[in-house]
Amino acid sequence: MLRYLFVDMNSFFASVEQQESPELRGHPVGIIPMPCSTTCCIAASYEAKAYGVGTGTPVRRARELCSSLALIVARPQIYVDYHHRIVAAVESCLHVDQICSIDEMYGRLLGEEQKPAMAAAIAYKVKHAIRDTAGPYIRCSVGLGPNVWLAKVASDMQKPDGLTIILPEQMPAALYRMKLTDLPGIAAQMEKRLRQHGVAHVHQLCQLSEPALAAIWNSKVLGSIWWQQLHGQDTPFRPTHRRLVGHSHVLPPQWRSEDRCHAVLVRMIHKAAARLRRLRYSAGDLLVFIEYMDRPPWRRRVFLGQARDTLTAVEAFNSIWPAHPPGRPFRVGVAFERLCADHTATLPLYAPQARRNVLADVMDRINHKYGRDKVHLGEMMGAQETAPTRISYTQIPTWEEFGGAERG
Repeated sequence: MLRYLFVDMNSFFASVEQQESPELRGHPVGIIPMPCSTTCCIAASYEAKAYGVGTGTPVRRARELCSSLALIVARPQIYVDYHHRIVAAVESCLHVDQICSIDEMYGRLLGEEQKPAMAAAIAYKVKHAIRDTAGPYIRCSVGLGPNVWLAKVASDMQKPDGLTIILPEQMPAALYRMKLTDLPGIAAQMEKRLRQHGVAHVHQLCQLSEPALAAIWNSKVLGSIWWQQLHGQDTPFRPTHRRLVGHSHVLPPQWRSEDRCHAVLVRMIHKAAARLRRLRYSAGDLLVFIEYMDRPPWRRRVFLGQARDTLTAVEAFNSIWPAHPPGRPFRVGVAFERLCADHTATLPLYAPQARRNVLADVMDRINHKYGRDKVHLGEMMGAQETAPTRISYTQIPTWEEFGGAERG
């Protein structure tokens, strides 16, 4: 029985650029976060991958591998727009139960849809809907499987523009030709641990019992989940708890000074605090880090209590700023940690903190209505356009985060 359909967009950022610019079609394309020779590719087209250029390839190395490579500075706002169009296209064929990232999503098959022929027909319908809505250069691979994990595995088996079905009766043999690191959830460190337990191939992993898997993962729950996944059983949805809200940013050369570094960090706290409130969390700690070009990195965590407003976070940051070492800052970041959902948080005990929360909410409403950073702290003056909004693996930015005023 096929229960899930998984959609994985192929070389999504690069494909969007090829769809937007006809002169890039059929040519190797690398997407970079900024126009700088010291950065690396965050995405690559299939034409570029044929030369060995991929995610994480340094720009200098990418140019050595492919002299004709077109390097395009990422345009996150356009990618998010295409994402929403693709979600709408999939939704017109099958309800999207979960958006996993900007280029991955899945839906549950019901009733007659679970039969292989009907499921395949829906998969082709999804492909056509995406092509008609987003354009012919926006391709996807679709996987069909008895659980979400296997549907995702199936989507990775044939790229680009593939359709793969894994039936329950094919398990676990359908996975035997894969490498351990081809399986979602097994990266280099997990592969090393598996080898320490005598598991070097997927067929060996599939033969392990639940207790053996639990011993490897140091968790009965994870051992059970892995056993069910590998044997084609459906696993219940597990809601996740957000661990942090943060941002990091590589400073352009003209911003690699102490005073400008301070302004950028305040800007990042302002940005992260606004996102913290949108997600309806408070934070117990603020982590700040600076990576230098000429000395070891500096990290400092400061206690917030249970805060959600920007002013408290910036004051906490300023209390630790004098302790940072001098040097040439290269990369900076902030993270709100020990998160607590607002509906479970303790109400402010003192009037000043309550007033700060109200002030933060008023700032958010003004910025939502008139555009990002219309109201901000003076300490970030001049740095409003630094640390632009990027797309993380699991977080899809909102229109507001790109600086747009309220729509409609």
